[in-house]
Amino acid sequence: MDDQQATPETPSSGTRITNVFASPGEAFDGLGTLESKTTLWLIPMLVAMTLAVLASFVISSNETLKGQIVEMQARAMQERVEKGSMTQEQADQATEQMQGMGTLFAVFGAVAGVVGTALLYFVGTLFLWLIGKFALKAAHGYSTYLALYGISSWIAVLGSVMTVLMMVGLNSMYATPSAALAVYADFDSLDTTHRLLSKLGLFSIWQAVVIGIGLSKVSGKPTGIGIGFSFGLLALWIALSMWVGF
Repeated sequence: MDDQQATPETPSSGTRITNVFASPGEAFDGLGTLESKTTLWLIPMLVAMTLAVLASFVISSNETLKGQIVEMQARAMQERVEKGSMTQEQADQATEQMQGMGTLFAVFGAVAGVVGTALLYFVGTLFLWLIGKFALKAAHGYSTYLALYGISSWIAVLGSVMTVLMMVGLNSMYATPSAALAVYADFDSLDTTHRLLSKLGLFSIWQAVVIGIGLSKVSGKPTGIGIGFSFGLLALWIALSMWVGF
């Protein structure tokens, strides 16, 4: 009789992607013991960056969407004028420059998208690692949490595609898969409630749940604990973005 136990098969990258949507708990099987995790975060990050670049050019080629962005920025600058942190002349000049940027408008948007994506991956992972190390007492290194975030970010990739399709289809920058969809026709970028609703994105919440499941999986803690920490990070991100006006 063979007394040796069969070693559980490590899921392939494709299987992990499928499981993120179909069976999140299985998407993180054996993650901590993998020798190489690079493809698990690098591929989704590159896909997300590519989508950010494409989205920037799609939006900039749509005069209605581009006009809404310029209007949003102009209103924000006007608020600064009223607070005394900017002169009216500076605000008018900046608005004129944005309106006449043309291709540069798309280029700056693409660069911002690429840099923003990289920051989300590496800084977001840092917070996950800190939670894993000090709160969940897990022994895994930074690379495990980077892979965890990468696997979960396929949900964000799907969300990005849906967002661009909704914006173009409904011809509005405010038509996003979030709670703000209820007010997108009358969206006010300076209204705190409207801005908060825009942060409550369907795919962001979905990804937070999956990240929480991943945290629990790699740390061996109950699922509810991992999801609780993940939603805490999401709440912190929403509060920070509201505060800085992002």
